[in-house]
Amino acid sequence: MPEPEIVTVPPARLDELEPVWRSLYEHHLALTPHLRERSRGIEEAWRARRQAEREWLAREPLSFVLAAERGEGYLGYAFVRVRPTEFATSWSASDPLAELSILAVLPQARGQGIGSALLDAVEARLRELGVEDMVISVVTTNVDAMRLYERRGAVQFVTELVQRVGGHGAV
Repeated sequence: MPEPEIVTVPPARLDELEPVWRSLYEHHLALTPHLRERSRGIEEAWRARRQAEREWLAREPLSFVLAAERGEGYLGYAFVRVRPTEFATSWSASDPLAELSILAVLPQARGQGIGSALLDAVEARLRELGVEDMVISVVTTNVDAMRLYERRGAVQFVTELVQRVGGHGAV
């Protein structure tokens, strides 16, 4: 099987990433059964995601999307925001700062090095742009993703919790 090619995805082709994004949506739902009642429907979530990504690309000209492509389809993609630093005031970070907004790989393509290849390409692009730091948010229960990022040198920094106001104990 040929190696996938890592390509830049222009804004006009973002909709072609939908099958990969949907697989990530389903993966996240499976990893967070305690939050299922809070999930948006997949169609609403997809529309909101596409709108946010289009706005980020328009507003943040250094932001980019890379995808792993084999044949006619995408196997995975990375959406990277490059934006002014908004980081904890007690620590320093590069300005601009990169944010790995999404790294998604189709289930049948996982474990084949596609995520690592995408991250290699992301890091190469960020070096070209002179960006020294990247923040990565990970669903807490996504231990495979955590291991991947930690193997590459990422360290845990902030843990975010979600709580219903007045719900004492209910998520």
